This record gives sequence, structure tokens and C-alpha cells, in this order.
Amino acid sequence: MKWFKLFRTILAFTATFNMVVSPVLAAEWTEQEKAKLAQYRDYLEPLGYRLTLDENSKKALVYDKATNKLAMEIPFAEQSTLRKFSPKSLNKMMMDEMMRVKAANKASWSHAVRNLPAESAIFFVAMGAVVAGQLITNYSQNPLAMQQHIDHSLSPLGVFGFFTFMYSQGVTSNVLAMYMKNPKFHHMIPYLGMTVGAFLQTYLSQVASDPNVMACAKTMIGKQLTEKDKATGIDEDPCSKAYEYLVLHKKIWEFAPGIVSMLISSGLAGVAQSVVTKTVLRVTGVDIALWLVPGTMHLKGIRLLLVKGLQITAFVAIDMWLNRHVVYAWKNMYDGAEFYDLNDRLNEQMNKLKKAQWNADDKDLQAELKLFRKKMTEWRMMNMSEVYEAHQNWSTALQQLTSMFNTSYSFYDFMVGEIRNARFEQSTPSPLLTTDPLSGIKAKDLAPGKEDLYFTQPQFVESMQIDTVNDAMALADQLIAGDGKYLYAPEKKKIAEILGKIRSGNKNKIGEGIRELIAAKKTAAMSPASSHNYFQILNKIHAAMGNPEPAAGPGQGFLNAYAKAPSNAETLNGVNYYRKVGLFYTPKITDYLLLQMICGPDVENGEKVVKKSSGFPSVFLPPQIKNGQDEFSECDGVTAAATVDRFYNWPVKTATKKQYNGFVTYLVNEARSSVVGNADNSNFQQWWTTKTEAQMQKAFAEYAKSYDEIVTKLVKAVYYPGRSFFNGRPIVNSPWKTIKLYISSEARERYANGGPIYNGGMNSAFQEERVYLALLGELLKPSKDFKVDMAKILEQSPTLPILKEVENQFSILNGLMKRIKVTEVEGRDVVQSDLENYQLEEQLQNIQAALTKVSTALGVGDAQEGAVVKLNKQQRDLAVTALEQLQSLASEVMMYGSMANAVSWEKIRNLKQVSMQEQKFNNEIQAKLAAMRGLSVMGKQ
Repeated sequence: MKWFKLFRTILAFTATFNMVVSPVLAAEWTEQEKAKLAQYRDYLEPLGYRLTLDENSKKALVYDKATNKLAMEIPFAEQSTLRKFSPKSLNKMMMDEMMRVKAANKASWSHAVRNLPAESAIFFVAMGAVVAGQLITNYSQNPLAMQQHIDHSLSPLGVFGFFTFMYSQGVTSNVLAMYMKNPKFHHMIPYLGMTVGAFLQTYLSQVASDPNVMACAKTMIGKQLTEKDKATGIDEDPCSKAYEYLVLHKKIWEFAPGIVSMLISSGLAGVAQSVVTKTVLRVTGVDIALWLVPGTMHLKGIRLLLVKGLQITAFVAIDMWLNRHVVYAWKNMYDGAEFYDLNDRLNEQMNKLKKAQWNADDKDLQAELKLFRKKMTEWRMMNMSEVYEAHQNWSTALQQLTSMFNTSYSFYDFMVGEIRNARFEQSTPSPLLTTDPLSGIKAKDLAPGKEDLYFTQPQFVESMQIDTVNDAMALADQLIAGDGKYLYAPEKKKIAEILGKIRSGNKNKIGEGIRELIAAKKTAAMSPASSHNYFQILNKIHAAMGNPEPAAGPGQGFLNAYAKAPSNAETLNGVNYYRKVGLFYTPKITDYLLLQMICGPDVENGEKVVKKSSGFPSVFLPPQIKNGQDEFSECDGVTAAATVDRFYNWPVKTATKKQYNGFVTYLVNEARSSVVGNADNSNFQQWWTTKTEAQMQKAFAEYAKSYDEIVTKLVKAVYYPGRSFFNGRPIVNSPWKTIKLYISSEARERYANGGPIYNGGMNSAFQEERVYLALLGELLKPSKDFKVDMAKILEQSPTLPILKEVENQFSILNGLMKRIKVTEVEGRDVVQSDLENYQLEEQLQNIQAALTKVSTALGVGDAQEGAVVKLNKQQRDLAVTALEQLQSLASEVMMYGSMANAVSWEKIRNLKQVSMQEQKFNNEIQAKLAAMRGLSVMGKQ
């Protein structure tokens, strides 16, 4: 390899240079050696040094010519010792070492590839043990831990990441085992290897994401950059750009706390293993080190699991616990102090523009403002990282539960209404009792935005669907006249039969023909005996009609239209559901919900609709509403499966020997009266509230006991009163206060007290808000010099009335959030609040209104009148940026309130605000359906 030859050349050069120096170390001097010594003197002279020999003390002395001070002493050595460092010997030693490293690398690669399945299983079990421990000791932090562990471990990215971990830790362990000769330190080898492996697994993708890093690596192994590389944006000097990305832009600095945490974890785990192996397991550190060296020993079964699995478990468990603390302390000490520099640059850029009468380039100022917003957001996220992470986990854990509950409620409410209409003949004909052969056929020339008509008024679009069918038949004639000439005789006959039915003009015949078309298309796609033209003709005819799916059973087409209606998209889209219930597949969510009405939990007999399991998302199972006396074996299907079409025309036999065509027809006639009610009144709302929603309330009361731990931390973090120990220590308590530093008193106070930004979310938010208001105030009422002091900015309120109003609105938002209080109930901290989430949303609108007045006064709003100042482009850009970032800040603060206020089932659903909207929406849908059937709402009463 080129890089190997290059490295060997460098080593040879180094060895030769050492041989040039070696004559000064000789005990006896030959004429040839004296000549070499003279050459060496000639080399040192231009560098400002002179060389003399002291044969009595057997030393070579190097002096600085300018000061005549001794710079270096080089003792003489025996020739036998010197020969060890000849170019040939040095080259051989280095080559031997490189071959050993190469062999270790090769062995590690072979070991990683060969043992990936076995060690992945060990890693999976070890990590599972860590996750299980987390769920037991700190469930509130991540209720989804086990699900995330399984998903990541089985994903391609997770497998590749573990392979990277195995390979890199193997190479590291092999090399350390070669050079770490002291057995006392061998117990550290596996953990230092894991540190390297974990670092590469975690951060390699981030380092390699910059193209110049990869290009630099390419040039270092002797390859040249191509024109294609340069066209993608790679620099002519990629290594300099890579250095700029990793060092100057402090990308590597972001990895520092993680590396520190892993190194400390390695030390702690190594010490723990050293103690345990001596006192309990009686396994030496040398053994454990050898087990990580591929090819030296192979352990199988329980011993490997116990030893290596326990090592991984110990390392990961310690690092997971330690990482958050190390990162918090690190970022507070270092990132916090960066705000002083940012503060200075912001003042400098503002005054630079003021001095230039706002006619200079404002690119740097805009960059500093965006960086300030980014840094402040990250600062609060870092200080509340534990809360953010836990809240996200809880939101994901409960999303499936709440979304399925809401979707089920809407669908059940709708279906019970339709069942009542059909059962008590309040609408005829009932769409639940009729078929829809034209289902899925697009309506020709239907105006955009009218797609709801397929659901609300199918009779209105029916003629337009027939027009589409006719156009498709015209296309079919063209296709048959063209490529149809090359079809086999049976294919021509089959197409003629299909088209004959579709051209019949009878809706049911059209549906039958389309079903045959779909079946023939599927057969042609899978059969090698079918011609290519045959499949293409069938496919083009099918596509010309849209996506036809003729409904074979009663109610199927109506529910297909329900699933596709834009008015139902918000309720149905994105909801996870099972794709098989009992015997039947459920490709659409309406299929699933309908099957649950037959096969779901029987809530009237105490069965549970909330499925909870530690470490996995909670699931809502829609309940059954079928006749309680009927039992269907179709609900117990485990292996065999039927298509959903059969569900709609499946022969159903009840316990009383009644027979129905399909389960929809069965529900119309047999759904329990405790749900449907009678001709005058529906029982659904009361039944759902007492039997179903009551279970959700109880489940959320249990969740709240764990979630309260997170919310109380959030409330405390938002209102943390000052700076943490790491971010700021009073100078009077510092042991360095007696030291006279050669810096200004202002700088001394700055760095003795840490960063200027408070750790509490609300205090830091007001600090950021005051900076933006100061910028806007400078535009409204310019000063001689602009100066913002972030550390003391909370001591100076805005003076302009229009800016005071903005701050007042932020203060009102703060006051709303203070209604969320942490109290103690039954020995544990809980959050109590009389605040509704919609009140936070309304206050956000009030802040927006106050900001709109400021934008109008500055002349940057939508209104053209009302400006009190005239701004040029740079000033307008500054005003727009400050206003946008104030709005973004208000949304962020409101988010804290929404997170903290989600402490009960009612507030998570925001019932007080949405109940009227949901009722209004349901009434609108029912009104549309009534109009579809030629009835009026007044006519029903």
C-alpha cells in the first residue's frame, strides 16, 4: 500500500538522521567521524547553536550562541548500544512493530466478522440488562427503553454500529495487550478498548459527515483528488478545511465531555472488575484481556456471557449514569463562558454599523444574532436535557395510546350514528346496507378540494365516475388495436370478457368486470406464461380509472370513502394500528376499527382497553359492541388469514341462529342496545365515557405517578433561581481571590464567576428577550454607543412604552406558568395546576400582537402606516431578525408550560377547548350525511 511505503520511507530517513548524530556520542573518534562531526557543527551553526566535546566527562555539549547557556547534554554511549539504532536496525524494529499491529488489526477484523452473531447476542443481552435496570430504578426517565433497545439492535444501523464497536475495541485491546506488560493494569484493557469502540460507534458518522475530512484521509494514503471530488465542493487543501471544521469550529470539542465520561467509566469499571475478580470470580485481569484478543482463546456458553457480558454491562451502565453529569458540568464551565465573547462581538458589530451610519455590510451582525439564538436555545436544552429527553420519550409512549383512543372515539361515534339510522330506518337506503361497485373510481372533472363528495354525496359523483369508465374503455380500444394484436388468443378472449362486463352500463356488472380485471392483472404479473403486452394493457386500463376497488360487501365502499375523505384525515392519518385482527387482514384503519367492534375487549365484562407493558408503548384496544351472547371463532384466527373483502360478505351466524351477509349487516341488526340506544336517544356517549374513557383516566392516573417525577424536575429547572455551581461561583468564595492576575478587574470578575447566563429556563429566556428588546430600542431611539451586558441585563428594564408592552406580555405568560406548582402529596412531589393549555396559546397570540405593534412602529410590518422611524435595509434586517427571534422565544417558553401542564388526562386532551370544536365538527358531518340522503336536520326532529 502507498501509505505503508511512505511510512517506511519516513522511518528510514529518521534512522539515517540518527546515524548522522551518533558520532558525537562515540567514545573514540576516527577521522571519518570527526568529518561527520564537522558537518553536524555546520548544521547547528545556522540554527544559533555551537557544539563542543568534553571527553573527560564523556559528553557532547550544545550551547546557545546568543546567551552562551547550555542547551543540551548528550552523554557518550558504547558502540554496541549505538549499533542498535542503526538505520537497518531501526527500520527492522519499526517494521516488526508495524507487522504486529497489522496482524492485530487483521485478527480483530476476522474476529469481528466471524463472531458478529454471537457477540451481537451477548451485547443485546448485556444492554438489555442495563435497560431493565433503568426501567426498575428510573422508569420515569424512559418508559420506552426496551422498545428502543430492540428496534436499534435489530436495525441495519445498529448492527453496523456494533460491528464498528467490536472491530475498533478489538484492535485497541490487541495493541494494548502487546505493549501493556504490567499485569496489574491488564484489567483496564477491555474497558479502554470499549472506550475507543464506543467513541467510533457514536461519533464516527459525525466526523465523517464533512466531505473534507474524508478527502483529507484520501490524500493521506497517497490518492489524488479528482475533478469530480472538487465539483462536489471539496477544497483544494482538504486537510486544512478538515482542521478548520474539527478544531477551529470546535467540532471535536463537542465530543470532549463524552470522551471524558467514557474514560472515567473505563477507570471505574476496571477498578470494580479488579476488586470483583480477586474476591469473587477469581479470574485474573490477564485472562480477561486475552479473551478480547482474537485467536488466543475461545470461550463459549455461559462463561463468555458472564465475563464479556458483565464487562459491557458495567461499562455501559456506568457511562449512562455518568455521562449526563459530566456533560452538564463540562458545558456549564466552558460553554457558559463563551457568552462573554459573544456579548463582546455583538456590541462590537452593532457599534461598527452605527459608526458607518448603518451603510456597512451587516452579514457578521446577522451571523452573531443567529448564533446567539442557537446558543441560548441549546443552553436551556442542556440545562433541562434530562427533562427534554424524558418528555419526548413519554410523548412517544403515549402518542399511540391517545391517537388511537381519539380515532376510535370519532369512528365509533360516527358508526353508532349510522347503525341507529339503519336500524330505526331514519335514512333510506342506508349506506351500511348497500354495496358500491364504483368505489375507488375517480370522478372525471371533479374540482380540486371537492374530494369529500365521494363520502358525503356519492350519488353526485356517480355520473362523473361513469364518464371515467367510458374514457377508460375508449383507451382500451386503442390499446387493443395497437399492442393487442400481439396477444395470445386466450389473453384476447379474457380481455374481451372483462371489457364486456365493464361496458354493460350496469353498476354491479361494472364492479364485477373491474374485480376480474384486477385478478387478471395480478395473475399476469406473476405468471411467466403471460405476455408482457397483456399485463401492460390491463395495467393501463386499470390506471385510467384511478384506483378502483369495487366493494363486494355491504358498507365496504362507504367505509372506504370514509377512510379517504379529507375531512377525516386529521383523525385517521398517522395512527398506528394492527394489520391483522383474528382471521382477517386489515389494510385500512377503518377495517381494523370495524373488526375491533366484533373482536375487541368486552368492557362491560371488565376487559381492559389499555394494554400496558414496562419498556414498550402503551396501546389502546378499541372495544367490542357486538351482541354479548355471540362468540365468533373468526376472532381467534392465529395462522390462517382471509382478505378483508371476505369480512364484509362473510356468512355470519348468531347464537340465536340468525344469519347475516357480512359483519357490517350483523352490527346494524345486533350491536348491543346499551351502546346504540333506541329510536329516540343514543346511549353511546354515556357508555363510552363510563366504560371506555374511565379506563383511560385510570391509566393516566397511574402514568402521572411516574411522569410527575419529570414534570417536577421541569418546573424546578424552569425556575432555577441563579447559576449552578459549575456555571458561576462567587469570587469571594474562590481560593484564587488573593492572586493578583495580570488582567483587568472586569475580566477577572467575569472568569471567576463563570458565564453570564442563568441556568434557570425562565431567567435565561428573559435575558435573551432583553437583548432583542435592546436591539429594537436602539433602532427606535439610537444612543451614542450600544452596550449590552448579558450578566446584568435583568437589572435594566426597557424604557420605551411599546417595548414595555412586549415585556409585560412575556411577564403575563410567566405568571400563567407560575400557576403550575410543585406540592407534596402522599410523600411524593406532584404538580398541581388550574391552568388550561389553551390559555397559554391565547397568551402567545397576545405576545404576537404586541410584536406586531413594534413591527408597525419600525415600518417593517404589513401595515404601511404608523412607522415612527425610517430604516434602511440593514436596520430593517436587524429589526426583522430580532422580532422573529422574539416570536420564536415566546413559542419556546409556551412549550415549557405545555410540557409542565400535561399532568392529567383532561389537560392532555385539552377537553375544555376541543369538546365544542369536536361537537361542531361531528354535527357538520352528520348534516352533510343527512343532506346526502335527501333529508334535513329539521326533518329529523
